[in-house]
Amino acid sequence: MLNKDFDEFKIRGNVGTKRICENCQNKCLATLYCEHCVRNYLKAKFSNWTSGNDNVNNLIQKCQMETLRPDRIIEWIPYNNFQNIKYLTSGGFSEIYTADWIDRQYIEWDSKGNQLKRCRLQGQTQNVILKRLVNVESASRNWFEEVFI
Repeated sequence: MLNKDFDEFKIRGNVGTKRICENCQNKCLATLYCEHCVRNYLKAKFSNWTSGNDNVNNLIQKCQMETLRPDRIIEWIPYNNFQNIKYLTSGGFSEIYTADWIDRQYIEWDSKGNQLKRCRLQGQTQNVILKRLVNVESASRNWFEEVFI
């Protein structure tokens, strides 16, 4: 955990000794992964998903291109990857739900396979909070800035 935090600190501050990645040959700061490889992997998958809204897609893509750790990646998850969806509340431009995420989150970078690995616990899901955008066409730019922050 300390190495993960240390890598995040180095990337966020752009400080520390850089090394040459054995896969992409770029200089990277992280010791447990290559931030360039992770971002390139995510970028290559941009065409594999869509939220149906260009503003939302652009926000997710921007977050992915600035990701600091492989276990903290914002991503678009198709609705059919959730189970046990339960309504909590609503307000503003969204409704809030809880759900079980079937695939679970990315947990680490596999430098040998040059890919992100998900947490795979057989038969287990990950409890998440869902935010369903309602009337997003009317949402102000402030809403997207708040989400980004």
